[in-house]
Amino acid sequence: MGESAGFVFNYELVMSDSEWILLECDESQVAELAAEAGLPRVVARLLVNRGITTARKAQCFFDPSLEHLHDPFLLPDMDVAVNRLVRAIRSGEKICIHGDYDVDGVTSTALLVRTLKALNANVTYHLPHRQRDGYGLKPQTVVELARQGTRLIVTCDCGVTALDAVAAANEKGVDVIVTDHHEPGLDLPEAIAVVNPKREDAAYPFPELAGVGVAFKLGQGLVRASGVDEELFITRFTDLAALGTVSDVVPLLGENRSIVKHGLDVLPETKKVGLRKMISCAGLAGKRLTAQCLAFILGPRLNAAGRMDDAASALRLLLTKNEDEAAFLIREIEVRNNERRAEQERVFSEALPQAERKAGAGRLVLVISGVGWNRGVIGIVAGKICELFNRPVVVISRDERRGIGSGSARSIPEFNLVESLESCAELLDRFGGHALAVGLTIELSRLDEFEDRINAVASEKLVAAKLVPRVEIEAEVSPAELTVELAEVVSAMQPFGHSNPEPLFLTTGLKVAEIRRVGDGSHLKLQVCGRGSSVLSCIGFGFGDTAAQLTIGDLVDLCYSIRVDDYWGNEAVQLVLKGIRPSRRTAV
Repeated sequence: MGESAGFVFNYELVMSDSEWILLECDESQVAELAAEAGLPRVVARLLVNRGITTARKAQCFFDPSLEHLHDPFLLPDMDVAVNRLVRAIRSGEKICIHGDYDVDGVTSTALLVRTLKALNANVTYHLPHRQRDGYGLKPQTVVELARQGTRLIVTCDCGVTALDAVAAANEKGVDVIVTDHHEPGLDLPEAIAVVNPKREDAAYPFPELAGVGVAFKLGQGLVRASGVDEELFITRFTDLAALGTVSDVVPLLGENRSIVKHGLDVLPETKKVGLRKMISCAGLAGKRLTAQCLAFILGPRLNAAGRMDDAASALRLLLTKNEDEAAFLIREIEVRNNERRAEQERVFSEALPQAERKAGAGRLVLVISGVGWNRGVIGIVAGKICELFNRPVVVISRDERRGIGSGSARSIPEFNLVESLESCAELLDRFGGHALAVGLTIELSRLDEFEDRINAVASEKLVAAKLVPRVEIEAEVSPAELTVELAEVVSAMQPFGHSNPEPLFLTTGLKVAEIRRVGDGSHLKLQVCGRGSSVLSCIGFGFGDTAAQLTIGDLVDLCYSIRVDDYWGNEAVQLVLKGIRPSRRTAV
């Protein structure tokens, strides 16, 4: 259920309106890794911040090979799931892949449908409609699939909490294989297999797979058991796996990093017609793709179909082999994406005043609701408000006729939503998701009590004074350390994303040598220098108005990321500004 928001949040700072946090680090581990791996201390610090403390782990991080993928049969119930699918394929039983309406669920479904068709299975698919059906496998869906002759249901990105639906399937004589990555409840559904790396009894080495990652592992196990070229399968499907993994905002470390790195390599040359059309329509054809391209350009387009109408059009785009059909579908998806943007801005503009009032009143969790808010965009709005106020947010679309609210919640690392909502479970009809993102439904008559309860829970975990926007800085560096070599090492840390953010650095006491507004005037170009150092070039996107607050000779502290600028063929380090504040020290 976790989704990339589809917003590129502008968290740049004007002077000092956010708290800059220099991350603490175990200096002994930094020293040991620097010595063992022969790395500069600043690079070793970046790796230790990501839990990478040995030379071997560092090598795997910088060279995330597909050979690092774990054996799929280490996942719980994988052998049972694969054997049942092999039997269904051989006997011609009708198999239905039941997915979800977000990018993770759609790519999972596309991956398994394509895999099963390649193995000559009798396979169809079903995606729930966000507005009519809601999230997950439902008993009424199971009954209808059974009526249509389905003998085996395989869920993607859902199902681990669908106890009633699986029970309904058992009553109808339909087997269910659950593949999911969400947190299980106290009880697992009585499916023939529940393939989920987050099961308490799971021994899988990497529990942070996205839903598409679990589907990818099922496909990998299935082709191995079917005697098909496993390496060919992996090569063909890392494109879909990468798109779903990045869009679901799971940690881009370990196995996910390997999947995404190689998916980004193959995506520009993908054989999938719909993906090629979408890349071209987005203006990315012929360009080097990054995780940010998937998170903020391609992912939101696929998500728009399910947010505004039916996700089936996004799935058909990923399945089609027909150029004309792909062109038609991408046009439809572009229309939906434009509608999504407009609706998102409308809901945000109505929700923001509520958030401001409640934050001003001291609420630690902002519970916001409105009539007529499209359920497809409330998660995005919750994410944006959470980013702005740096506190948990629950955004609820009110259906006054039915007396029901459908909500999406987003949180900060200090407040685990799933654990916290357990304390409010009797007030909710249902909820599920991750520590930082959940969906829920609630009777509107209980909404006020829920708001009081969740804030009472938060009062035991959060301190209002600390709920200010924060920017986490990984290392303080001197101008002398800002080399092309460092920028190249940082670039090699891509793909950036959850748990592997683009590193931010801090340098203090720099003297402003040149100030220029560039572009249309909304951007800032600076030249700065430290004591005895060469001039450093800085670009601040969206910082144009800051020029009026600066004077030549000012001493400033800069928060920034770094990159190599090869303008006119001369390689040099460029600082990409994320924040500027007056310095409290003399020039470095």
